[in-house]
Amino acid sequence: MISRPLDPGEAFFFMSDHVSSMNFVVFAQRNNALPLDRIEPALAVLQQENALLQTRITWTEEDGLRFEPAPGLPIALHCQQRSSDAWQELIEAELSLPFAVGSAPLVRCHAITLQVDAATTPQAKTTSVLALTFHHAIADGRSGAALLRRLLALLACPMHQSQPRTAIALEPMSALMPTDRRWAEHPQAAKALRDVMISDYRRHGKLSPLPWLASQAPGRSPRFFQVTLPADVGHQLRTLARQHGTTLHGLICAAQLLAQRTLQDVEDRSTFFLSCPVDLRPQLVNTPPVTPTAMLISLVSNTFQIDDNTAIWPLARTIIEQTRLQLARGEAHLLYHLFGLTGAPVRPSQLEPFAQKVLASLPNTMVSNIGAVAAVPDDPHVQAISFALCPMPYQTLFTAASSYADRLILNVGFDAQRVSPECARKLAQSMQERLLLQVGESVPTPCE
Repeated sequence: MISRPLDPGEAFFFMSDHVSSMNFVVFAQRNNALPLDRIEPALAVLQQENALLQTRITWTEEDGLRFEPAPGLPIALHCQQRSSDAWQELIEAELSLPFAVGSAPLVRCHAITLQVDAATTPQAKTTSVLALTFHHAIADGRSGAALLRRLLALLACPMHQSQPRTAIALEPMSALMPTDRRWAEHPQAAKALRDVMISDYRRHGKLSPLPWLASQAPGRSPRFFQVTLPADVGHQLRTLARQHGTTLHGLICAAQLLAQRTLQDVEDRSTFFLSCPVDLRPQLVNTPPVTPTAMLISLVSNTFQIDDNTAIWPLARTIIEQTRLQLARGEAHLLYHLFGLTGAPVRPSQLEPFAQKVLASLPNTMVSNIGAVAAVPDDPHVQAISFALCPMPYQTLFTAASSYADRLILNVGFDAQRVSPECARKLAQSMQERLLLQVGESVPTPCE
């Protein structure tokens, strides 16, 4: 059982969640019905195998933020029926439904059966969506997707439910930092790197104003448009990315920046701020695995300047080159230190200054790409595994990207209180068009 302080990364996402919900949802879309009677036993196995699914977070002035054991509390399962065009509403609602401080476990499950109108489509099969909602302090996109794959495998082969793996927990990310990335121990080097980061942020001058982003709007309405590109297109885009000296992630980022340019008022050049979560596992000591569940990510950000002559492939290449440079310099490891999270106890009195600093972040657009999600061999009915998260108030979009069986899935998330659905639809459609144009595909009807 886990009893320890939250490390700086976990504390960052816990407190960010109090500024604007950071829940994320991973979900599988299936072309068959779910075995509803098997889900609760399978969820119990997940808890036996993942110690963080048996914890709560406590927060006191005396001890700060801590994980504490919470055994014997099952994962909440919600079974619903929806029409095939209304299931996303359940996912969107989860993005703003907080986990109360002290509650446990810090994950929820939704099993959604998609209703079929037999009168109009007599040959149609029942389809379904299986979703896990995570508190971001206990998981990241890759570990969340791995946990969902395990759940699907347990449902497909119930005999495995009687043979759970041994419960283990990974060390917190701060304990796995390389010696030269423990920035609290190197204050002068940390300050020097911070100066380099700020200089980079300012390299193109002031950011372009975003009059269509209402960052001060009250309330919150998470929404997302799902863009799915078929397997042959996904495969071609990966091949083209390698040929152009970049990656599919770089291409998605470039498409999103170029799409944002189309909403700008007339200006010769646009300067935008791009932010991306990065998986720190390869940058940590002994490269921890994606299971058991853990939060092992950070963020890197920078500015990019775009005009009417900016081509997508050179921009994609520049984005990846810049990201690799920032990772090599240790900027991702430095992020939490810059927010005053150094490993000391994090007390409730720190929330207000933390919130002020977070909300003062530069307006940006975000792309989070968990890459290729391995197929679930035992469940051929899975058509896609992807995830979604709502942007922070200062973000235009949060595009959650993943690939499944070569299909590229983009869940283009937005807050309808801050970016109108019309603007978000234009951005999603523009991104889709730019990606399809690279492989000579015709452009489909607007995103739904």
